[in-house]
Amino acid sequence: MKIFDKFKNLGESLKKTKQELSGKISSIFSGGKIDGTDLDKIEEVLVLSDISYKTAGEIIEGVKKRVLKNKDLTEDVIKQALKEEIASKISVEFPEIKESGEKNIFIIAGVNGVGKTTTVGKLGKYYTDRGKKVIIAACDTFRAAGKEQIEIWGRRTGIEVVSGKENQDPASVAHDAVQKFKEKDYNLLLIDTAGRLHNKKHLMEELAKIKRVISKSSGKGPDETLIVIDAGLGQNSLVQVEQFKEIVDITGVIITKLDGSAKGGIIIDIIHKLNLPVRFIGTGETPDKISEFSPEIFTDNLF
Repeated sequence: MKIFDKFKNLGESLKKTKQELSGKISSIFSGGKIDGTDLDKIEEVLVLSDISYKTAGEIIEGVKKRVLKNKDLTEDVIKQALKEEIASKISVEFPEIKESGEKNIFIIAGVNGVGKTTTVGKLGKYYTDRGKKVIIAACDTFRAAGKEQIEIWGRRTGIEVVSGKENQDPASVAHDAVQKFKEKDYNLLLIDTAGRLHNKKHLMEELAKIKRVISKSSGKGPDETLIVIDAGLGQNSLVQVEQFKEIVDITGVIITKLDGSAKGGIIIDIIHKLNLPVRFIGTGETPDKISEFSPEIFTDNLF
């Protein structure tokens, strides 16, 4: 029996961030003797990897407390202190993702262009590989290619997709999917939502309506509401998460395109600043390129 590696590809996806951080830190220490001024320069490096100024400042202050009493400061000592300080920021005990029950429903939210629909397809494959029977609801009915894109993913992964007509009420598609989910032996329903509607108010109303329909049709609310963000957008992604938090109760974050970005520092702010768990990392284009997030693997692969 194949052992499923839930952290597959996570370290590899951080390669660009690691190269950026390690290379710039090494250049700071190329002059020989290391002092507190050099540590302040590292703060700038952290900001360039898309850690906010506030969080970067907190990390450097913590590093100074750890190392400045050390008379034999080396690059390795500094990097180890950085790892420990970053680990302290992201090693938060969040509840486990709610996928252990016999029937679970996940809403997947996020703006268009971040890889949301692709992520839904990958999640379907991920949980299918773990023995779940998955069904997907294509509720992004306002985007012409939304239905077709998720149906292609369904065919690629062998997962059934419930879809409606273009511009059909997304909540009605969610209702139909929940009915099929209840009637048959499915374990997980993934609901792909619209990423852009006419305005923020409309988006809020549509997501709220989908949640109400799910609650009424299934007898409970969604187990998880996950927002998908693009690593390449850096701090702008934090703004997206905060905006969606005003609309729905976000329970976790999925980060896409991390393998193509050197801005992995955004993960630290999501956990430390927004107090949200990072649940999954998109690590490439193929269906199996998705990994659960591990704070330990993240910090081990930063430097």
